[in-house]
This record gives sequence, structure tokens and C-alpha cells, in this order.
Amino acid sequence: MSEGRKEIGSKWVFKVKYNGDGSVERHKARLDAQGFSQKYGVDYDETFSPVVRFESIRTVIALAVEKGLKLHQMNVNTAFLHGELEEEVYMRQPEGFVVKGKEHLVCKLNNSLYGLKQSPRCWNYVWMNICSLWDLFKLQVIPAFMLQRMTNPFVIAVHVDDMILAGTTGAKIAQVKQSIAERFEVKDMGTLNYFVGVQVIQEGGRVWIGQPTYTEKVLKKFGMDNAKPVDTPVDPNSKLV
Repeated sequence: MSEGRKEIGSKWVFKVKYNGDGSVERHKARLDAQGFSQKYGVDYDETFSPVVRFESIRTVIALAVEKGLKLHQMNVNTAFLHGELEEEVYMRQPEGFVVKGKEHLVCKLNNSLYGLKQSPRCWNYVWMNICSLWDLFKLQVIPAFMLQRMTNPFVIAVHVDDMILAGTTGAKIAQVKQSIAERFEVKDMGTLNYFVGVQVIQEGGRVWIGQPTYTEKVLKKFGMDNAKPVDTPVDPNSKLV
């Protein structure tokens, strides 16, 4: 390890992923670097990375309804691991993977890792370079929006490692998915149905969006899940002064 450098720690993070209806999709285990101990100017520099806003997601859906576009979604597995680090970052050996007899050694990170402050930016840099090869360009007002210069519109909205793809035909969407799959390990999730906590239902050219699972969680949190719905929240005979 270089003189003056200090290694950072790591932690295993276990998480349960849910479907739009609240059912369990899968259990995840991920190794996160403890980036809170990184020093600015030494272990990292710039950290900003754009992600699509909820308003932009609604814009994509509205555009799809207006233009008759098909909406699909996909996920890039371990997206942050594709970024390359420019700084020297060292990490202690992860719990459960310490090499016996070499406990004093540390790991030098060549690629970004979840938890590092610069990881989102490293991944975004890789993604933008790939998009430039496909003749996709980003909007200045919505940097996480990727558009293709062609007669038939094609849109990719990116939220970290989750993507919404909107295209005129299923063949075009399949072509783009195949191109992404050739570069990264991906999970094709088919038509858009659940994205960033929002449930999406597509029927007959119309799209319904809502957050029933989130609403149920809020009601349970405040003990209102067994409350009876009423048309008026107060006594209709009450007189306001």
C-alpha cells in the first residue's frame, strides 16, 4: 500500500427485493465499501451522477401513450462494478474471505464498488461512453434521458442500474436489449410493470400508475390499515365558521 494511504473497511448488506404487489421477488447479498472514511482529494474527487426524476418517468410514460410507444424495463446486474477507478483505493479483506496467514494484506480496488463515493460517477461514465456508440445523446435538461437520432423515437431513462426503454416496435427494443446484454450482465424484466416503487399497468394503449404497496405501508405505519373508507372526512352536518 502506498505511503500515506489508509485502507477502508467493508460490510455485507442483505436486502429483500419486492414485486409491485408486495410479494418477495428475491433476497440479495452485496458487499459495500465503507466510503464514509474516504478523504476528499485523496480517495475521491467528483461524485455527481445524474438519475432520472419521478417527473421524468411520468414524462416517458406520457410520451409513450401519445406516440404509441412500447414500454419495457431491464436491470444491469452489479452496475457499479463496471466502473474503473482513477484513484488509489485500498480496502481491508471482506469478512468471511480473509486469507489465512495473510491477514495483514489489503485489497487494491481497480474497479468501483458499491459504497464508494465515486462509484455512481464511474458507472455513469462507462454508460455514457457506451451510449455514444449507439448514436444516443442525452438531454441537457434531463441528463438521465437518452434519445436516438432517428425518425422513429427511442428513449432510455436511467435510474442508477434500472432502465426504462420506450420504442415504436418490439423488434427495436429487442435489438437495443441485445446490444446492452453484449456489454453487461443484465436482467430482462419484459414490459414495464414496476419501477422505482411505482406500479405500472399497460392496457389497450392506456397506462395506469400508482403506489398501492407504498400506500398500504403508510396506512399500517399509522394504524389506519383497518379504517373504514368514507366519502367525506368529517360529519356532513358540521357547520364551519
